[in-house]
Amino acid sequence: MKRLSGRSGMTLMELLIAVFVLSVGIVSTLLFFSSAMLSADYAGDITSASTHTEHVLEEMRSRNSLKDITLTDWDSWAQKDALYTLPEENLSVAYTNADADPLEVTVEVGWTKRSRAHKMTMYTTILK
Repeated sequence: MKRLSGRSGMTLMELLIAVFVLSVGIVSTLLFFSSAMLSADYAGDITSASTHTEHVLEEMRSRNSLKDITLTDWDSWAQKDALYTLPEENLSVAYTNADADPLEVTVEVGWTKRSRAHKMTMYTTILK
C-alpha cells in the first residue's frame, strides 16, 4: 500500500479542542433556553399582577361614590373575588387624600417567587 504524504486523521489534542468547543456551544445554548424560560415565567407573573391591579381599579370606577371606594377593604374584596393567584400575593390600596375629589389612588400588588419579592404599582385619579 502506498502511504499518503502528510498526515491523515486528527491528533488527540485536536480532538480534545473540538470536544471542548462543542461542549461550550451546547452549554451556552442550554443556558440561553433556561434563561428564556425564566423570563417567560416572570413575564406571565407581571401580566397576572397588572391584570389584578386593573381589575381592582375597574371595580373602583364602577362604584357610585368616592366614599364607597375609600371605605371598602380591598384586600378582603380581592380574596372574596379569588383574585390571588400568584405565590404569596398581597394587595395594597392607598389614597393620597381620602377626602379629595379627584381621588388619587395607588394600587400595589406584591408577590414572592423563588425567594424574591416582586411588586407591580399603578397610580390613577378617579372623579365622581
